[in-house]
Amino acid sequence: MMHGEDASRGNDLALVESALFLASRTLSRRALAKILGDVPLAYVDQLLADLQTTYADAATGIELVLEGGQALLRVKAAYVDRVAHLAPQQDIPQPVLRTLAVIAYNHPATQADVVRTRGNKAYEHIQELMERGLVRGEEHGRTILLHVTDEFLRHFGLSTIDEFRFHVAVPVDEAGKVEAVGGAGAEGEPEPTAATETQEVRDG
Repeated sequence: MMHGEDASRGNDLALVESALFLASRTLSRRALAKILGDVPLAYVDQLLADLQTTYADAATGIELVLEGGQALLRVKAAYVDRVAHLAPQQDIPQPVLRTLAVIAYNHPATQADVVRTRGNKAYEHIQELMERGLVRGEEHGRTILLHVTDEFLRHFGLSTIDEFRFHVAVPVDEAGKVEAVGGAGAEGEPEPTAATETQEVRDG
């Protein structure tokens, strides 16, 4: 018969796993500690370490990602392509996906720049993406600064937005026109990346 303390730890481990499975975003150590009844963060770390060891087994298709005090369950990269069609948000129209790609590639991007690049329909696209929880906005002068969310990263199986830039070529429209826009940095230009350099070589 399992010792009472071991049983309690097993229940806590299952609760953390359940919370991460149901969450549509990353969960912080503090959030998990609160779910467990305000337990010490060190105890949460022990549970997360146990879960990470469990999911590290090659026979599982799920992995636990721990980064910056945040935890996330996601499908392992080797299986994403085979099961992606089962994930939520598969009904996003292609034009909306193109707008999302522009926002993600230039992240963070101003709404004004995105509309200038994608046209006035982008206002509707941005609203839909916000409703789906893939994009959030904050006031930025007379426009809105758009950011992708943790749900975006989770949906596409990414840890950071830089992974998106690394794996995805510069967004182009139906006519093949580059849709990368000026970012929100001091100079209003996105930092050069391997993808932009590749595009410049192609265009040259």
